Amino acid sequence: MKVARQIDYLIASGPAVPGGPQYLASSTILALAKGIGARGSRAAILVIDPTLDPGAVARGDSEGVAVFRTSQPVSTLPALSLALGGPRILVLPNQLAAYDLLRLPGLDALAWLGEDDLAPLGRQLPVAPMQYWGDSGYVADLAGALLQQPVAPVAPPSGPASVAAIASRPDTIAVMGARPRDGIALTLALAAARRDLRFIVIDWPRLGETERQDFFARAARCGNIDWRRPDGPAALLEGLLEAAVILVPAQQPIGHRDWVDHCRRCGRHLLGSDLGALPALIGADGETLPPTAPPARWLERLDHLRMQVAAAEHRPGGGLATPVDLILDRLMAPSPV
Repeated sequence: MKVARQIDYLIASGPAVPGGPQYLASSTILALAKGIGARGSRAAILVIDPTLDPGAVARGDSEGVAVFRTSQPVSTLPALSLALGGPRILVLPNQLAAYDLLRLPGLDALAWLGEDDLAPLGRQLPVAPMQYWGDSGYVADLAGALLQQPVAPVAPPSGPASVAAIASRPDTIAVMGARPRDGIALTLALAAARRDLRFIVIDWPRLGETERQDFFARAARCGNIDWRRPDGPAALLEGLLEAAVILVPAQQPIGHRDWVDHCRRCGRHLLGSDLGALPALIGADGETLPPTAPPARWLERLDHLRMQVAAAEHRPGGGLATPVDLILDRLMAPSPV
């Protein structure tokens, strides 16, 4: 007897633990599930939780979205999918290795690939056909070569003509050049104090492995921090385009030498430290504060700049182009005849 489909899409997200490849904030994953619902389909979320009983699958709800938790995704995912009526499995970035989905036959799965997914693809091709998207052009190109099939990127177009056409999200802050020594602690404090805001931390160059895993663990507890590792200027611009304000909290920020030009190209306001060369770099495009100012003061100025951007960008009926919106467009598009 065939089980009736209870949901249409099961979003497979990763473990929010220090060693886990969780690159999307829980708020972003929930927005994706709710976006699927807004487009007329039903979605649920599957999360690995290593602390659970290996033989159990727990179920809860978050803002009306069903959330399943399990510690053994390889053994429970086929059975869970069958019990739910065979929904499509959407695997979030950097989850192929965590779920070992490459050796699970018979699943109707789609993979939104991240950089860490390239390693398992290089070792083993999937045993069943899957649909793939890359989270950047760099990932899409390399994944396409490994899979020997076209892989389309999930990213806003980053040419000069597209920048003016993409509106920022008023609740999103991009964090540029934060370092372990300064900037990251402030970012964590701001995210913990304002769960209504979403922070995209752009890491360039990459942090060391120990520093990176420590940040992941602390960011996961906030639940509203997304982690980006841009592979080039285009991917950097894609992260900046989502934000209403770009925060530069470090006293001597690291990063791509042209990042200020990219910020100006996006037309975004900046809020940074008043030390060193930053005030001259930021100029009239933003504001500066002493790095020792309390988090409440930084949040006050962020809100002020966000209101300015919202007032300037308000267009009745206007849309927002972000990776979540674009993955929804691809996911919900009619299948080609």
